[in-house]
Amino acid sequence: MGKGQDLYKEAKKIIPGGTQLLSKRPEQFLPEQWPAYYSKAKGCEVWDMDGKKYIDMSFMGIGACTLGYADDDVDNAVIEAVKNGNMCTLNSPVEVELAHLMLELHPWADMIRYARGGGDAMTVAVRIARAATKKDIILFSGLIIL
Repeated sequence: MGKGQDLYKEAKKIIPGGTQLLSKRPEQFLPEQWPAYYSKAKGCEVWDMDGKKYIDMSFMGIGACTLGYADDDVDNAVIEAVKNGNMCTLNSPVEVELAHLMLELHPWADMIRYARGGGDAMTVAVRIARAATKKDIILFSGLIIL
């Protein structure tokens, strides 16, 4: 066992289930041997807290890292956005730019609505479904991975 497993044991004492997501629990893969925590990630490679390097052939950040970890282009764009003030009372012109791009990619859509995460997106989807169907109760089943 390494530093990651030691930290996971500590986390289980103060975080229900030891992690924020079921899919990140070592028990899902190789209990007592799964590294559990990382010190660095780049591309498809991940280093554990003991400095051992792995190829991430698992979920790649729960499916959210199609470009790999720490992609230079993405990192530079985020840094530039933060430097320009990523929080403001006014709207960012990038919102309109991205909406046009999304509409090009999804010609069936008429408009674009942004959400901060899967939970917010689900809330918006339920509200739209209620408005479109004129029904108060909407049935949903499944895992939200957006």
